[in-house]
Amino acid sequence: MDYNSLSNLNDSDRSSITAVFQGILVNLKHLSVSKAVSYLRYIPEQCRMHYNSIENRKLRASHEKKYHPVKPRRGEIYNSFITEGVGSELCGSHLVVIIQNKKANIYSEKVNVLPIEGDGNKINPNYQIRLTSADIKEGRLDKDPSRIIITDITTIDKARLGRKIGQLTPECLINVENIQQWLLHPR
Repeated sequence: MDYNSLSNLNDSDRSSITAVFQGILVNLKHLSVSKAVSYLRYIPEQCRMHYNSIENRKLRASHEKKYHPVKPRRGEIYNSFITEGVGSELCGSHLVVIIQNKKANIYSEKVNVLPIEGDGNKINPNYQIRLTSADIKEGRLDKDPSRIIITDITTIDKARLGRKIGQLTPECLINVENIQQWLLHPR
């Protein structure tokens, strides 16, 4: 069953949510209004992704080998919905590169990714890689050039993965791995 086909909130549900919200409102400060509004706008999408995650878990549990129904591959690029963050954390719709290995991608409910931002003209070579459509084997970038942010390794539920955009070339993936290794190596 699709999330959108589920029944809407009833009066009791609305009353419960309103009561909780009233308690939250007394603790918010004027400075936080725009951030609070952003959080509220993401609630329906967050609930849809949570529902999809539960459905994926059920499908995985029913599979003979316990394979997860979503099986991205290392180096693939997906559109992903990252909900509202704190401070300078990324939020909203972003491309991400899958960096997790094959076995984990087959079984795990979550996946390790690197986010991609659209402004590839401003690169810090210590922790970012310029990404152009030429670096993608399949597909293309909407914002060309973009940049892969190596320091922002993030773990997300596979329910956050949207449409597959493409796949990094082997050379670009090796470049990502080399910078990752350099950043994570103790000095």
